[in-house]
Amino acid sequence: MRRRQFTQLIAGLSAAAGLPAVAGVGNPSWAQQFKSALADRPWLLGYRTVQQPRFAADAEVSGSWPKDLTGTFYRNGPAQHEIGDYRYRHWFAGDGMLQAYRVGADGVNHQAALIETYKVQAERRAGRALYPGFASTPPDPAPVTSPDAVNVANISVLHHHGKLLALWEAGSPWEMDPEDLSTRGAYAFSPEMRGVPFSAHPRIEPDGTLWNFGYLSSAKLLVLWHVDKNGKLVKAGKVKADPISMVHDFVVTRRHLVLMVPPLHYSPDGAASSFLDAHKWRPDDPTRLLVVDKNNFDNHFWVELPSQWVFHYGNGWEDDNGVIHFDAARAGDPMAMIDSFREVMRGNLTPSGGSHHHEYRIDTRTRKVAEAPMFGMNLETEFPSVDPRVSGQRNRRLTMMSSNTLTPPVHGHLNEVSHFDYDSGARAVYRYPDTEIPEEHIYVADPSRAAETDGWVIGTAFDWKTDQTLLNVFDARALADGPLATARLPYGLPLGLHGRFVHG
Repeated sequence: MRRRQFTQLIAGLSAAAGLPAVAGVGNPSWAQQFKSALADRPWLLGYRTVQQPRFAADAEVSGSWPKDLTGTFYRNGPAQHEIGDYRYRHWFAGDGMLQAYRVGADGVNHQAALIETYKVQAERRAGRALYPGFASTPPDPAPVTSPDAVNVANISVLHHHGKLLALWEAGSPWEMDPEDLSTRGAYAFSPEMRGVPFSAHPRIEPDGTLWNFGYLSSAKLLVLWHVDKNGKLVKAGKVKADPISMVHDFVVTRRHLVLMVPPLHYSPDGAASSFLDAHKWRPDDPTRLLVVDKNNFDNHFWVELPSQWVFHYGNGWEDDNGVIHFDAARAGDPMAMIDSFREVMRGNLTPSGGSHHHEYRIDTRTRKVAEAPMFGMNLETEFPSVDPRVSGQRNRRLTMMSSNTLTPPVHGHLNEVSHFDYDSGARAVYRYPDTEIPEEHIYVADPSRAAETDGWVIGTAFDWKTDQTLLNVFDARALADGPLATARLPYGLPLGLHGRFVHG
């Protein structure tokens, strides 16, 4: 899309931010409630706020680190949950902290730095919380002038065309220095797309081609991105989505993009005090799936499924008959986000229904769609990932976090890492001890070997008993045997969200 086609859209970004400009009354007691709950639920340390803007240390490594696994594991997530005596009312509202685990022959070195967004800088100068967030509105809030004014850059990280970018849900990427993790500033792939939302889950094809989307709630628009391997914008487009919802992830195949729009409708009214509260769950309405031609964004169609909520997809691919196949961690509703991730910020444990892995098929010729569960309903799943070298192609392996509801952990989180083989139907699993809360684990390919045959699974966990964060590496072929090596930090950091491994 050319500059002139986006002029009106960008000019209206402030109004289209979808952030209610209403006054709110803060509740400082949330911080005290959280502190009091720690006595009975020490695992809540994973949701405390960081006390300093930077961390650096060499990890203590036990076991045998694979000599061929060298590079940097970058991770991102909400980490600053309190400013002064004000505590955010949702896990997703915290200011982002970027982490780098640098692994090699000399061991494992860790760095972490708070991302110096416009919001962080303004609130540091003011000495208080200023802006309405995802589900929080502090006392006497400042006006929101654009999405990037409240961009917390706290969800994921992207390493592409030599740039390291911290990603949020509905704003610009933030460029970070890959060496010292200092913040360089808001990043634009092209001048005409400056400030247009770029989601936290771009999909990268094996040749480096990047696809992404963004959403503009008040404008009821989905924005589509196509970027080449060198970081040049090839094309952008927009599709009307009415009603619109929060779209967190999507699917890319050889010929199509697939975006799922759940019936959590953006319906702002005078009572909405935050972006989350401006959404209404309508379980009797369908979940709509938008299927877009990659070569022509104007060529698209919609299909429908029963109401459901999906945060993350593993992978998508398309067969010779034009049938799109993909998998996802499917929940019956978004109550984990609406309720559980809110209440945990004041120390309350409110379990949701959990998500269960499903397979989906969309026939692009007949425009029929179907879904089916992949495992028993006692297995909850999230954070699926595949070998990056088969992204958008048929994959035969799937890595994911999981939990067996028949033997739940004391902390109530997912507590397993699983590796599923589509060919054999076998699932290998490693269960973490109850004193550790695992975060997202991903498959890391051995670049010298064929796709999906050899590689590792790596991921972090928070040991709430010792108050330390650790990094584990597993042999993907023998996941159930446990970690090959563990790198333990001398400190614990708040639980985060997503990461990427960069070889080198």
